[in-house]
Amino acid sequence: MTGQIALLRDGATLLGTDTGEGPAVVFQHGLGGGEAQVAQTCPTGFRRITLECRGHGGSGFGERRPFSFEMFADDVLAAADRAGLDRFVAGGVSMGAGIALRLAHRHPERVAGLILVRPAWTFSPAPRNMQPVAEIAELILFHGPEKARAIFAQSETAARLNREAPDNLASLLGYFARPDAKAFARVLADIA
Repeated sequence: MTGQIALLRDGATLLGTDTGEGPAVVFQHGLGGGEAQVAQTCPTGFRRITLECRGHGGSGFGERRPFSFEMFADDVLAAADRAGLDRFVAGGVSMGAGIALRLAHRHPERVAGLILVRPAWTFSPAPRNMQPVAEIAELILFHGPEKARAIFAQSETAARLNREAPDNLASLLGYFARPDAKAFARVLADIA
């Protein structure tokens, strides 16, 4: 079974997928990701429901601000409701793992288990590992994507990441190339 999900929430059309058969798993993507990331990351053999978070994949941004794990978790729960799921396994990669944890914490009666892949968040707001994302968001919001990329490329943060984590640097540079980079920078700023 493969079906598309479309929800309208706070002026945002949110898109997703309901695919596969077996026990239900609500599995979310990471920051900047979408359905394609989940399809590569999620274990098989399940009925998988994925909602592309606001500003991600084909989903709109909507009117509500700030963007937050709470907002994304509420949207995901609405998708689970639409799919008829009373109880499910919640999971995700990176930010999606954070969303799954939020669902389990707020709705333990609905979450039967967790699948957490590369969780990127700790228990404190604005963790140090998210500093480069916050830096990029601020640069894009102030300078626009093209000039912001040039400034970031010359930064101490970019030089450190080039030495220590070149794959992470390559992923971060993708934020500048998004067609909606200026709008998505608000998501980056709020989540980081």
